[in-house]
Parts: sequence; C-alpha cells; structure tokens
Amino acid sequence: MKLAIIYGDVSTTHQLIIEEAEEIFDSVLAAPVDGLKMIHSEEGSKVLYKDTDLTEFDAAYVRTNDEDALFSEHLVEVLNKAGVVTQAEDESFSYSNNKFYSMKILAENNVNVPDSFYTLSPETAVDAAEELGYPIIMKTIEGAGGQGVMRASSENELKPVMDTMKSFEQDICLQEYQEHGGTDTRVIVIGNEIYAYSRSSNGDEWRSNLAAGGERKEADITPEMREAALTAVRASGFDIAGVDVIETDNGVYVLELNSAFGLYKAINETVGDNVILRLVERMHERAMEANQS
Repeated sequence: MKLAIIYGDVSTTHQLIIEEAEEIFDSVLAAPVDGLKMIHSEEGSKVLYKDTDLTEFDAAYVRTNDEDALFSEHLVEVLNKAGVVTQAEDESFSYSNNKFYSMKILAENNVNVPDSFYTLSPETAVDAAEELGYPIIMKTIEGAGGQGVMRASSENELKPVMDTMKSFEQDICLQEYQEHGGTDTRVIVIGNEIYAYSRSSNGDEWRSNLAAGGERKEADITPEMREAALTAVRASGFDIAGVDVIETDNGVYVLELNSAFGLYKAINETVGDNVILRLVERMHERAMEANQS
C-alpha cells in the first residue's frame, strides 16, 4: 500500500504524519504541492512529482495552504477520479478554502452558523454591520490560525479596516459576534470518531486560536457539539477535518471548517489518544476497502 502526503509549507506536522505512516503503509512519499504538475492527455490525467505518478498510489492525504486553493481543488478531483483514496470529495476544498462559502453550505445542511455577509464594498459593509449589530467579526475569505480575523465595535473601527482591505483587494466576510466567554472547542473528525480540546483566549486577546496565544485544555464536549461537528464535516464532503465550535446561550454554533487543522504531539496528550496515528490508520483502512471492492 502506497501513501502520498501532499503538503504546502514545510512543518513538523508533516514529519509526524510521515513517521506514523511509515509504520503502516509499505511506501510513503512526501511531496510539496509546488513540486507537482498535472498532465491531461488522451491517455488520461496524471499527477507527477518528479518521475512519480501519484495517480498510481493507493491513498493521498492533502494538506495544503490557502494560496494553493485552486490547485488543491483540481488535484483532489483528479486523484479521486483515478481511484486514489483522499480525505475529501471533489468539491470539499472549494468549501473549506472559502469561509463564506463554507458557512453557506453548512447553513443549508441545518448547521447553526453565525449570520454572515459577503461584500467587496466598504459602504455595503457598514450597512451590513448595522443589520448584524455590533460588535462585528470581520474575516478575510482565506486564512488560518486566527489570521485575517478582526473585531469591530463601531462604524469608526469598521470603516478604516474595510477601506484597507479594499486597497489590498481582499474579499471580506462579516459575521455576527456570538458571545462565548473566550473559549471554543476544536473538534477533530476522523471517520466517525471524534477528538476534541478546548481553547481559551489569553489576557486581552479575544481570539482563542492557539496561534493567537490561546491555551489548550481537555474539552467537555456535549452531544450537541459532537453532532454539529459531524454534520459539518459530512456536509462538506470530508472524511477527516477539523471544526471550530462554540456553545452560547443561543445554542451550539460552528465557526469554521478546517481541512488542514493543527496536529501536534501535545494534542495527543490533551485528548488522551494518538490522533496522528488514527488519521493514518483511517487512510489505510479506506485504501484497503477500496482495493477490495
């Protein structure tokens, strides 16, 4: 059994996945996405890394960045059609790579998400913010780790940010702010299994992302949070993904869907299981099932 791990920026996460995968798969290849090329011809489609055709692999775990979004979407489609097991359906990355689009898909599948607006105009953003009510959350369509997420408490705070975003040609998603006490829960879905930990903001920082200074601790996940996460992942066509969930006085809300969620040894310690190993095992299980069908 052969597994390809396709990655964006080099990180320790990929090395951890490789180490676990080498214990399970017969062959493991780590390939940077910017080293790939796709070829379409009368003979069919190929995904080449140097002289190796990844469409001949049994499975591929795709973990790329937002800037590689369009390439990743096409890449997954080609691999899936070649019979390579990935963690996503053809359209999945188009959802996760666009924060507004992902909210739309989840809402259509009865997942509670914050009311959202998508606009290119600072003037329209001001009108939308008045409708949603302050404080307002502003998000760039792409971004991870809390990057590109801002909060405005008034029009005076909102308008300059929107003007700046327009000058940089950044699309903006506006969302209503749901009070959650500075704590959210990252739910990792692997097949039908759930692993979760809570993240709490630190000091005056209102974002709970670990990259923004948040603290990780064991999660007390409710059945409603579990159901929301599973529904969100299934609705977007992923078999493996991360979901950010909050519990408010108004119920459980899904804030974001993450195809390339954080994976660290510290997470294993927090949740009490080897999440990285389980991810690799899931890819192997599905590849085995595909070969037997």
